[in-house]
Amino acid sequence: MILHSLRLLWVSMLLAGTVAAEPARDALLDQRFAELKQAQDEVTARGIEQEIWKLWMISGNTEIDGLMRQAMEARRWGDYAKALALLDQVTGIDPEYAEAWNQRATIHFLRDDYEQALADVARTLQLEPRHFGALAGRGVIRLRQGRSALAIQNIKAAMDYHPFLRERHLVPSRFLDQPAE
Repeated sequence: MILHSLRLLWVSMLLAGTVAAEPARDALLDQRFAELKQAQDEVTARGIEQEIWKLWMISGNTEIDGLMRQAMEARRWGDYAKALALLDQVTGIDPEYAEAWNQRATIHFLRDDYEQALADVARTLQLEPRHFGALAGRGVIRLRQGRSALAIQNIKAAMDYHPFLRERHLVPSRFLDQPAE
């Protein structure tokens, strides 16, 4: 319990900008990914997953973090054009910020622009190869495109990082024992 409280305090300090964001964020992400891979149950995995998502949303730049909050709010209200414009600003300021590309991919997916979503997923994965959300998202897009074999590969690759991934139910059980390609 104390360890969990310390983690939450550390994440809040990162969010508040009181700790050097980039190295601390990267170290915490490495630790969380190791914990996620070893999670013994879904409840534990979901808690770690939420911490990872919070860390991904930290850019280390207050302007970018503000734009990201605005983009998420616009998406929440279904204003995809505004969200995309804000995310375009973010990627213009910092083209190395993986989560901005992932969120762009999500907006394109919501607009049924699968090819652009796949391009943004590819950029996300160049910057953060462990991004289980982007990998799973690519799998869902491939399913919608009728490309089941690729979808299964993508979702299984995401499960290498997150064994309790929500999209795991999309993979037929006969494929779960085979390694991802």
